[in-house]
Amino acid sequence: MGTAQKVLVVYGTLSIAYGMVLGLPLSRIRMLEPVGPRHLITAHLSALMQGAMHLGLSVAVGFATFTPWVETVAALALVCGSALFAAGATANWLMGVGDHFAERSFGWYLLSASGPFHLSGALVIVAGVATAALG
Repeated sequence: MGTAQKVLVVYGTLSIAYGMVLGLPLSRIRMLEPVGPRHLITAHLSALMQGAMHLGLSVAVGFATFTPWVETVAALALVCGSALFAAGATANWLMGVGDHFAERSFGWYLLSASGPFHLSGALVIVAGVATAALG
């Protein structure tokens, strides 16, 4: 297993664990209220989904044929993007933010910063896998 795959597996596992931990306050709140806080639900679900995505991408990276350091940088970019996204949603929940777009909350800045990392990492991995498949 290469370094990029290890990065994705470790972060994927940690992300799923974080999503499960966020399920605890969400369950506690839902026992008392009919609807959970939007940003807590976002943080919970995104951590679970992104964790599964990273685990899946760890397999995909195994098919890529780019040099290992390029794959590792792409994996780290994806991890940074996902960590920023989870942190942004969590910050919005903890700070009691309503509309993070209108308020330009700290969480909004973290969420906004996640996009370029996600896109660049995903594009490199997709290109690496596609190059291997076509070549």
